[in-house]
Amino acid sequence: IFFAAYSDELATRKKVYITSFIIFILTSIICAIATNIWLLIIIRSIQACCNSAMLPLGAGVISDIYSPHERGSAFGIFYFFFWFGPFLATMFGGFIAQYLGWRWIFWILAIFGGALLFLILFFLPETFNANNSLKSNPSLRFNPISPLKLFKYPNITLVIIYICISTSLIHIQHISIPTNFSVRYNFTTSQIGLFFIAPDFGYMLGSLLGGKYSDFLSQKLLISGDYYPEVRIKGAWFGSLLIPITCFIYGWLLEINFNVYILGIVLFLCSFGMLSTLSTLSTYLVDSCPGLGASVMALTSLIRFAIPGIIAIFETSIEERLSVRWMFTLISALCFLGILLLVVVYMNGKKWRSNFISTI
Repeated sequence: IFFAAYSDELATRKKVYITSFIIFILTSIICAIATNIWLLIIIRSIQACCNSAMLPLGAGVISDIYSPHERGSAFGIFYFFFWFGPFLATMFGGFIAQYLGWRWIFWILAIFGGALLFLILFFLPETFNANNSLKSNPSLRFNPISPLKLFKYPNITLVIIYICISTSLIHIQHISIPTNFSVRYNFTTSQIGLFFIAPDFGYMLGSLLGGKYSDFLSQKLLISGDYYPEVRIKGAWFGSLLIPITCFIYGWLLEINFNVYILGIVLFLCSFGMLSTLSTLSTYLVDSCPGLGASVMALTSLIRFAIPGIIAIFETSIEERLSVRWMFTLISALCFLGILLLVVVYMNGKKWRSNFISTI
């Protein structure tokens, strides 16, 4: 929220990128040499705060340099590489932790962050330009929580709530998989890391195809001048239905220790549905908030990580009380009911957007 507000209000992307990466590198080094668990927890939290700038800044850059008919594909590529990181990390992270020790994870992050900082310093231009509908106004006092004001628009709030409901599944799966597959299938740490390839590949492919499909739906209307952002929600119907169906199937098959390869395929389809929907709805949010791409994405990330993160704390307890099948049945039911929120936005979004004020 802070990074996005600064980026949008003071008309800069590059300065925020540089600041966040410098702190990220320093905190990664401290985590690597930490000898106290509480120091590790505190510095790890600061590291995560700096890393959180990447999502809203990426959305801000996309809103700066891409026209509306290209933004779906741009978000697809953006989320593709966002999940390409976990694709590699889960594949190699298990081996690193098992054979080199957990400290090397932070050393590698520090080195990688340094390489990215070099690229940003010398190759990334400032993208906040005259085409942006917002301009920096030095007379305005910087408000670090200004993106929260976007909650007053129902179309923004309802879409964010749906994203929060559907992506809660990502957090629950990431906690449930190591526990269940080590117990049920005797997977080692490295094997669990390799199993995450299935959902990560689904995230990557879903983001690419979902973004392109939403652009396909909107291009004809953009050419004729009749474009309205709600048309992108049409591109989310398939993925939004795929999520609860595959989530339900996965929970019931896992309960009976079904074939692990079939479970991987089901997870792939579930992940494909989640990211095809997320990339489409992210484009809708940016299109609905002209000039505030970073702010609306920061707001989405705040809710998308905070609430599912809290739920994830209780994941083990919920799973023990309900069993795997009923826990995933409950999640699939919530995801299915959440589709109603998208229906409401599709029907009323144009009216709600007419009240949008592009200065917060």
